[in-house]
Amino acid sequence: MYVDIDQLRSNIRDVLLSFPGIDAVVFLDKNLRDEVANLEKQAECNGAVGGLMPFVNTGVWETLKRAEIFVLVAQPDVPMLSPQQNLVHIVDRKGQIIGEYLSEERRKEVMEREDAIWISDDFVLYGDLDISGEPYVRIPPMTFPLLEDLPGINNLTSGSVSTLTDDFLRAVLGFSDTKDWTQLVGFDP
Repeated sequence: MYVDIDQLRSNIRDVLLSFPGIDAVVFLDKNLRDEVANLEKQAECNGAVGGLMPFVNTGVWETLKRAEIFVLVAQPDVPMLSPQQNLVHIVDRKGQIIGEYLSEERRKEVMEREDAIWISDDFVLYGDLDISGEPYVRIPPMTFPLLEDLPGINNLTSGSVSTLTDDFLRAVLGFSDTKDWTQLVGFDP
């Protein structure tokens, strides 16, 4: 089925910009895609938790595999676009989740676990695991429900960019003097 990419991009902009607090929807050209990839590689080399732990931003890497990619710029008072279950994990080399950020709903679930070691109100480590290899921080792909029902969109995914990439994108798009946040979204037509 033929998809008019320009029309689809226009429809996406119309849908997203109709939400209060969403300031921009900008599709990435090859140069911006390459720069995002380079900055994410650099951020991963810098590590997480002040360089104490390695990290992999699988959400961004999955998003960058899509044919169409855009960055969403939103004001700080716009909540996460949907409740996400998997924002940040600490995993071992087998992929076992040994720690994670918990949404409010998940906190209630995990509160009952005897092996839960709370390191903040919204982050927990699990103590009863046989850890394999050096743990690392993983930022998984996220859903993006605002566009799930839009015709012409397949394999929709989203990724939270690193602070390094967020600063770059806000500067390039004219939002460096704001507290807006950015989100990378990708799909296949």
